[in-house]
Amino acid sequence: MLPVILVVAGILLNSMSTNAYNRKTFTAAVYEHSLIFPPNRSTVASRHNALADVMVNLRIYDQQAKFAASQDVDILVFPEDGLYGYTFNRDSIKHYLEEIPDPKSEVWNPCTQPNRYSKTEIQVYLSCMALNNSMYIVANMGNKQRCTRRTDSNCPSDGQYQYNTNVVYAPNGRLIARYHKQNLFYEYQFDRPRSVNYAFFETPFGRFGTFTCFDILFEEPAITLIERYNVSNIVFPTAWMDALPLLSAIQFHSAFAQGMGVNFLAANIHVPNKRFHGSGIYTPDGPKKFYYNDVGYGGGKLIISQLNVIENRHQHVAYNKVQRPSSEQKTFHSYVFYDKFTFVELQRSSGVLSVCNNRLCCHLEYAINKDNSDMYAFGAFDGLHTHEGQYYLQICTLLRCANKTRSSCGQPTKQAYSEFNDIKIYGTFQTNYVFPEVLKSRKRDGQLNLATNGWKYNNGVLRATRKTTHPVLSVSLFGRIYSRDKLPPGYHFTGSGSKSLSSSLYVSLLTPALLLAVYGSSIACGLFTRMNN
Repeated sequence: MLPVILVVAGILLNSMSTNAYNRKTFTAAVYEHSLIFPPNRSTVASRHNALADVMVNLRIYDQQAKFAASQDVDILVFPEDGLYGYTFNRDSIKHYLEEIPDPKSEVWNPCTQPNRYSKTEIQVYLSCMALNNSMYIVANMGNKQRCTRRTDSNCPSDGQYQYNTNVVYAPNGRLIARYHKQNLFYEYQFDRPRSVNYAFFETPFGRFGTFTCFDILFEEPAITLIERYNVSNIVFPTAWMDALPLLSAIQFHSAFAQGMGVNFLAANIHVPNKRFHGSGIYTPDGPKKFYYNDVGYGGGKLIISQLNVIENRHQHVAYNKVQRPSSEQKTFHSYVFYDKFTFVELQRSSGVLSVCNNRLCCHLEYAINKDNSDMYAFGAFDGLHTHEGQYYLQICTLLRCANKTRSSCGQPTKQAYSEFNDIKIYGTFQTNYVFPEVLKSRKRDGQLNLATNGWKYNNGVLRATRKTTHPVLSVSLFGRIYSRDKLPPGYHFTGSGSKSLSSSLYVSLLTPALLLAVYGSSIACGLFTRMNN
């Protein structure tokens, strides 16, 4: 009877109002892990050898947890794929997986009850890590669930479902949340859950939700989890490959936190030669602390920061009816991550510019101390993105072109030399889901950098409140219209309100392999390009 009582108590606890929290601050940590890969991920290992591979990384986790405990950390997040890496096939990953019970249905503490389930050594280790260090532990691992086609017609032919899974353990070691990744990204070793599961848990310092990597770009579960279940903090294991100029890890994760008004704890793996890097702790007011290191030395890093408890989450209203400008400015087109943007070049030291694409018009007020080696363009895109996923975007972006040719505007670059005295960007967005990005270049070494202050975002308007302190790579409003994700590729709305097929439809018909060969940059959360690692 006791487990039933505890489950009911947990459900009641999850219904608490944020006003019930007696803490005003808490200490969070994320660990960017320089993981040790198994020697062979294409052949089937024994359970003994699989555990040996995992334990090498778990012992590093444990060292970081002990240090975090010495700094009074309340919650620690580890990355996606951090225990065994990626590029497995469905068979070769099997012995790395464990059966993980649903904490919504039963109460289990793996550390104090290690014999309840067999072959759960990884869960026991993580649970004891939480218990021994008195902190919440968030980790990513593989979950298997046995099935049979006699009772389940969707059961895979090998007799089990395999899920990319986040697990959360309370400071007493109890398993309190389990999440199966919904939006897989070339992860053929895993199954996509048939229904979205929303995983959240209560702490003395706020309600937390969790999802994984590619999930962040979609309405389910990310937006629903935050809005329907009143989540104000996100723990986010990820294996994110930078995709400049708009989708580097630190850039987009910090923008999501600010746009949605949440604390966002993002832990990435550290494989810089494959562009996997960038972790941080972000708040509704901007980045709190982050780590970006794309060189071949330095390794992983534990990031620790104190955060305020969010009692009332603020949702920005970005839907904007700004007058469409006259078309006196000369525009040009260039591709940004395979999407055809309309651009106008910044040719003066200051001015007001506008540019339109389909039904989106973007507006810029600026003043620049321009370096002769830099070329900047201001662009707009309103359409369905179809490369490595399908999602509808509305984007306004000021960016530094890769060189001084217009065709380079939108190509990845990490180096800039110009600072701005003033920037203000806004547009005619048809969505409230707009994420403000500010990405800078660090002067001393060209590493990516974020603006921790000196910028303000409010209801669809992003502006600098003072002169920028580092050269600007890009300043963007990254909008999502989730309701249009199911449109046919190339289908967009024209300025007159009619509908048509874009001439850029051919982009969607190219294979990912061909596009990768041409452009060579992509997000990866289980990406097929990982096979070379």
